[in-house]
Amino acid sequence: MEMRLEQYLSNMSSVSTFHATGMSRETYLDLLETVFQVYPVERIMSRKKRCGAYMDLHTYSRLTSVLACLLAGGRLPHMLSLWMHMMTECCKEIVSLRKDVIADFAIKEIMFAFKLMKEGVPENKLKEWKSDLKKIDPYVHYAAVVRPGDPDNLHNINIYNMSGEFLRETEGLTDTSDYFSKHWLIQLNNFDENGMYMDPGCPLLYDITTRCQTQLMMKFGYNGPYFSQLDGNLRKAGIMTLLMQSSAFELPYGGRSSQFLFGEALIAANCEYEAVRHQREGNYLLAGMFKRAAHLAVQSTVRWLELQPPRHIKNMYPVESRWGTEGYAYYDKYMITFGSFLALAYCFSDDSIPEKACPSEIGGYVFETSENFHKIFAIAGGYSVEIDVNADLRYDATGLGRIHHTGIPSELGLSTPLTSENSYELGPGINRTFGSISPGWEKPGGGMQFLSELSEGLNYRLTVIQESRTCTEFKLEYSGDCLQGCSGIKQLFRIDRNGVQIHFEWIEPVSANLYVQLPLLATNGSDRTLIDVQQDSVAVSLGKHRYKAFYNGKLVVNEAVYGNRNGEYRMSYIQSEGASCLLLLQFLNDPSG
Repeated sequence: MEMRLEQYLSNMSSVSTFHATGMSRETYLDLLETVFQVYPVERIMSRKKRCGAYMDLHTYSRLTSVLACLLAGGRLPHMLSLWMHMMTECCKEIVSLRKDVIADFAIKEIMFAFKLMKEGVPENKLKEWKSDLKKIDPYVHYAAVVRPGDPDNLHNINIYNMSGEFLRETEGLTDTSDYFSKHWLIQLNNFDENGMYMDPGCPLLYDITTRCQTQLMMKFGYNGPYFSQLDGNLRKAGIMTLLMQSSAFELPYGGRSSQFLFGEALIAANCEYEAVRHQREGNYLLAGMFKRAAHLAVQSTVRWLELQPPRHIKNMYPVESRWGTEGYAYYDKYMITFGSFLALAYCFSDDSIPEKACPSEIGGYVFETSENFHKIFAIAGGYSVEIDVNADLRYDATGLGRIHHTGIPSELGLSTPLTSENSYELGPGINRTFGSISPGWEKPGGGMQFLSELSEGLNYRLTVIQESRTCTEFKLEYSGDCLQGCSGIKQLFRIDRNGVQIHFEWIEPVSANLYVQLPLLATNGSDRTLIDVQQDSVAVSLGKHRYKAFYNGKLVVNEAVYGNRNGEYRMSYIQSEGASCLLLLQFLNDPSG
């Protein structure tokens, strides 16, 4: 992988044609203001959520850090007294908590706000806050620490509190030596060979958010015993961030907390940090790639932020519906989380670094993550795909779960799979099923089995055939005892400017009843599509954008709708005319709209 990456980056060095985004640190501040204004001052002062419930310190501390970033950037100066009041409340409340996970998250926000604003605050207030913050004992106040009988209670939350602990140390409020020696020695085992962080279930979001908290420590000068290993992980996984970003410039799907806008804020933070690293080392090409990837990620969120109210997840259902969200992912907490992570991007960024064309817009590669994250990514000709070869079925489905194209609404084709599990909210009466762009077959005893519903016991083999900017080709073969009704599946993918072509082949099927599953968008919560079925094709229109599938076989469109985080889909099935099926997926724009 390392040699292929070096060759790939070398090939990209000649790419110079792109339209600069025109973004800067001021753009980040503009978006931070947009997010902060979701929370009226009277609600902040009363600490009431939209639903009337009490706003806990998790949310409140993130509001405090976002306002600190705005003030430090010269915005909203009339709110300085409000921020000082909020900071006082944060410092007093966190020391009152006991073994509370809210404290694990809040300490990083409080200390980040302190670092941003300490030069412009009266000395007596600094002393008051420091007096409270010095009282914190990780084993008393935090939940995610090593305790006898509970050695595994760490995960990503522990790294949040370690980041906060290091910021406390920089202000003379603690000594992290013993705490870090107990916890980093365990946590370093949770990074895979690519430097990605393996939270339980290996959700993609919790890899990048953990790396960003580690970057915050580095930004403020961490150079302790674990620096080399941590920095090596950040360097390797930064490249993974670049390669996993889709051609719509979004974070990969996968596992819990998927499809929230703050995923793209995390791309921005991670890439801004890495841009500075590579600029400092003299690798100006890579620095520019990271800079542009950060900007494109943030640009991709604007369509959701322009809605009223701004959305915190990529759908257009009313905020009150909680469509697509887990129980912990309510609007007030996760809308400001976008701001909290974007504040990191602002803090890490350097406007002197010019943009360079980045992998997500150029393409020309196929690669897979470690087996822990079980993903395959490929980009060429403006198209990108993400395939989950062993999905966490609580949240996703196995198979092709994402097809994106630059300039096309990401939900139009498929941005994340469907699951039959109740892991996130959908509307009343909305059906659930496992759904991806994947093959199915009849089982020996009757009934259908689809690749999308399989995970445990499923084996795969990836063979890369061709990689260029104009075309990528690869073969994906599945086998395993979990297959009932065939001995294997072969899929040959070709991706170029004409679309994504997939040739499905069933190996030794027991029945001639063979199908390909194809979810078709019905609505994203506001806009409804038009689905037009022809003899050998189907087109889904969303405004001026069109998603079209060509196939050899017969298409059956289910009248029932099924939900995922992004919207409602009509499940369709292509009935194959033999033991193979050819499918071509395209995106088109109609200038007339």
